[in-house]
Amino acid sequence: MAARLLAEGATVTCWDPMAPRTTADHAPWTSVTRHPDPLTALTDADAAILVTEWPELTELDWPTAARTMRTPLLLDGRNLLDPTPLLAAGFTHMSVGRPTHRPT
Repeated sequence: MAARLLAEGATVTCWDPMAPRTTADHAPWTSVTRHPDPLTALTDADAAILVTEWPELTELDWPTAARTMRTPLLLDGRNLLDPTPLLAAGFTHMSVGRPTHRPT
């Protein structure tokens, strides 16, 4: 996913505790800015893409994340999160097989 976003011209930042620690030989990681925690990775982001079911993501303070993001847009590729509290926090929430939820 990172490779495609980079190819389209996006700036990619991430929190991924399972990604290779040494990035020199692991493209596209050489062009991705990694962060030590999800909240830091979301600071000033235009969108968040969730593709794992790690407990750190269900426990994340999503209202704070929405306030730190430039655009609180969440693409939930795992249907991990309940859209109702995300909507209340100001997120536009898109997920697989569900309607998109947008703040009013």
